[in-house]
Amino acid sequence: MRGKPLADITVLDLSQAVAAPCASVLLADFGANVISIEPPGGGSERKYGGGSTMPNFGRNKRSIVIDLKTDDGTDVLHRLVEDADVLIHNNRPGKMSDLGCGYETLSDVNPRLVYCSVTGYGEDGPYCDRPGFDPLAQAMSGLMWTTGEPDRKPSRIGASTIDIGTGIYAAFAIWPALRHARATGQGQKIEASLFDTAAAFMGHWYTLYDKTGRQPQRQGHSWELYAPSGVFETGTDPIYLSTPFQHLWERVCRAVDRPEWIDDPRFETGEDRVDNRSELAAELEAEFATYERDELLDRLLEAGVPASELKNVAEAARDEHLHERGTLQQVEDVDGSEVTAAATPVSLSETPGRIERGPPSLGEHSRDVLDEFGFDEDAIERLVSDDIVHER
Repeated sequence: MRGKPLADITVLDLSQAVAAPCASVLLADFGANVISIEPPGGGSERKYGGGSTMPNFGRNKRSIVIDLKTDDGTDVLHRLVEDADVLIHNNRPGKMSDLGCGYETLSDVNPRLVYCSVTGYGEDGPYCDRPGFDPLAQAMSGLMWTTGEPDRKPSRIGASTIDIGTGIYAAFAIWPALRHARATGQGQKIEASLFDTAAAFMGHWYTLYDKTGRQPQRQGHSWELYAPSGVFETGTDPIYLSTPFQHLWERVCRAVDRPEWIDDPRFETGEDRVDNRSELAAELEAEFATYERDELLDRLLEAGVPASELKNVAEAARDEHLHERGTLQQVEDVDGSEVTAAATPVSLSETPGRIERGPPSLGEHSRDVLDEFGFDEDAIERLVSDDIVHER
């Protein structure tokens, strides 16, 4: 039976930008009633990246605008919290308490509330008061140090990897917290931070350093621990090749009719290939230059070699595989235009996530939300006329 597994969960989403909205959109895609509580004028995600975040992280949500800098606005939020299951925010440590919306206050309003805080560095520790963004977490964790060309400055990863990873961790944590709340009547506070996520992503490097004392070195598009790996030119367009195991290397040799490389003392073992990485790359590119890209890929893939095209953003956005699987879909944006957006990239056979509507316009559902939470018409009119609640 296909359904919405989270349809009985109400989420108050006070978040902006990418990380925390990523957490709430994952819940929304699986049916949660996610209400985006926005400040007058809208949150940063409406402007961030030229508005490109809204179809990806604002979809399947409804919007209400509340001025939380007023006492009446805080009272409205408290009323909503009474009947909510989850609250998500990404304000700096202390700001929610300043607004009268800290965990201690809201857990008194609703003891079952799961309260999720997403910050740059967490709510304690020596860095907690620092402003935090995705590239800062990459820089602080060592991730940026390992990324880029060896003879150039460290590089930022091209996508908001830490933001999205933090959102995924936060959404994952919300689910067991909800189960606990349903079983015991006791909510709890969840903390997720960009720096913690980046450190978790780098955990294997920290372990390797502890075990060997060796710092990972930047290898650009290749991988430090094995060769060949990386971008290789062909007679037309480049490919990416990844061969972490001996049998895969031997398949490469046979696929391009160079079986003598298997016993070449420079390339015989994985350690030999890493030590002679530059010579190996030169040999491969000289051979690959005799093939057009598609011909070479056909040979490699038929031989079972992990290899792929190297696509730019425009090519990837039109990739037939991603569209056929529903990973990329057309979504109606705030202005009514149809744009490409990424759906939740996991498939459930019985209760799949769905994009049912595009992102809302600012304050589009203000009246509807207040009505659903028991505000009478006179109260709604007063809140709107006093600019406590704004509507579209």
